[in-house]
Amino acid sequence: MNLFSIFRLTLTTITSLIFILIIISGSLNFIVRSSLIYDYNISTYSIEKRTSLSLEKIKEINLEIRSYFFNEKELLDIDIYSDKEILHMKDVKSVMNFIFDLGKILSIVFCILAFVLYSYFRVYIYKLIFYSLSLFLTILMFLGTSFLLFFQELFIIFHEIAFNNDLWILNPNEDYLLMMYPLPFWFSVSVRVGIMIIILSILSLIISI
Repeated sequence: MNLFSIFRLTLTTITSLIFILIIISGSLNFIVRSSLIYDYNISTYSIEKRTSLSLEKIKEINLEIRSYFFNEKELLDIDIYSDKEILHMKDVKSVMNFIFDLGKILSIVFCILAFVLYSYFRVYIYKLIFYSLSLFLTILMFLGTSFLLFFQELFIIFHEIAFNNDLWILNPNEDYLLMMYPLPFWFSVSVRVGIMIIILSILSLIISI
């Protein structure tokens, strides 16, 4: 393999990885904005019983949180949450905004790299998306079992990496944030993000052909 081929393969791989990150960002954005996952949480995990809150109050809080991730408020305005929970949600919003902003920046980078790959190496968009989908499914195949078996451990590791404080360490018996959004809820969110990534990748592939 000559230097030209190595560079082409490297650039194609990097661009494919960037596309995966863009799709992850977009999928997360869609899931967070959608009311479906919140409604699923209420009906599946008995949130009314867990929290002793009325259905109307729970839906009101869900709407407030959904809006919070996309508005200019610094702090969440929910009276039943403690200061620790409010500050943790501020950190969560920062992480979410970083992921969303990263997706926008990488979209521009992807377009530039896709143009370069097509102009100089005749690598077509649909091939890039196909490589991305193949790469993601390969990663998913290797990590899927670990994800299913060790989700709680991975969830904790994510928090230790994403947050530089202990505000995320809450009491599931006292803190409403954990009572309203238990660990199984986050597992459901993660699975749906994964499914959304696959769907968006396939749709992108179909459109690009």
